Amino acid sequence: MKKECEFCAGSGQVSYFKGVSRFLLSVEDCPECCGLGFIVPPDEKEIEKGKTEKPPMPTKTKKP
Repeated sequence: MKKECEFCAGSGQVSYFKGVSRFLLSVEDCPECCGLGFIVPPDEKEIEKGKTEKPPMPTKTKKP
C-alpha cells in the first residue's frame, strides 16, 4: 500500500529559494521519496522476518 510522502505532500518535488537575494526558486526531487510522491513500505513478510536490508551482493572470484 502506498503512503503519501509527508515531506513533499505527494508532489514528488521540493522547492526552495536560493541566491543572495533569495529571488531564484529552485525545484528538486524530494529526498525522502526520490521524486515518486509516495513512500512504499517494505514488504510485510520481510518485516516479520526482520529482513529489511538488502541481501549482500555476490562476490566475483577468479578461477585458477
